[in-house]
Amino acid sequence: MNASVDFGIEQENAAVAVAGKQAIWTDTSASVPALPDYLVDVYTWAYVAPKMVDLLDRELVVAAILWLQQNKLMRAARAELEPGSRVLQPAAVYGKLVGHLAEKIGPTGEYHVTDIQKVQIDHVKRKIGNLPQARCALSDARTTGDGLYDTVCCYFLMHEVPDDYKHDIANNLASRVKPGGKLMFVDYHEPAFLHPMRPIIWLVFKWLEPFAKTLWKHELREYVADGDQFEWRKETFFGGLYQKVVGTKRA
Repeated sequence: MNASVDFGIEQENAAVAVAGKQAIWTDTSASVPALPDYLVDVYTWAYVAPKMVDLLDRELVVAAILWLQQNKLMRAARAELEPGSRVLQPAAVYGKLVGHLAEKIGPTGEYHVTDIQKVQIDHVKRKIGNLPQARCALSDARTTGDGLYDTVCCYFLMHEVPDDYKHDIANNLASRVKPGGKLMFVDYHEPAFLHPMRPIIWLVFKWLEPFAKTLWKHELREYVADGDQFEWRKETFFGGLYQKVVGTKRA
């Protein structure tokens, strides 16, 4: 299925210029990554259709989706970053996250935000495109990145991709972490058995998030083939419904 025809999305064959600086790993002679079938078939309503992107990227919507935990999760991710560091985020997200992370990184650092969809990159540019630390580019999360990073922040991406993508994404992101750097996942987690939201989340996953429930069965670090190169720690939130997993790469 060609999403650019069906939904009016132009996946342009061009690098993205942000604050006068070009997205440095984008090859303008190479073809822009095609939208995966799963993304078009499952998530058009949420991420592909431009009108829906504008509608859903509101703090009230994000708060409802994350059961009012969005600020706690955002602070948990922000706490792993250092001012002046080099950070990769392999998917755009709704809400205030990119602004808060960019602020923490500061003008002496680099904040690379990539996404496979032009509509999402354009949306990120409207939020942080005027900041000197921001770099935005079209890129597939399975191959994204330019060199090594102090922190790679994978924020609510893994639950939205099929299992083969989970492995490919995790392995690529792990390869982008410098020795002593961090690979961070923030995502869903299996809630406590008596969690009042468990039946609701189960239905949400069944009807809207078909790839998410595997995170109830597998640890995120299991998707990293060379996981023994990292020292892992894990923290859960809101009765176990969400998790932050951080791997520090051995020097």
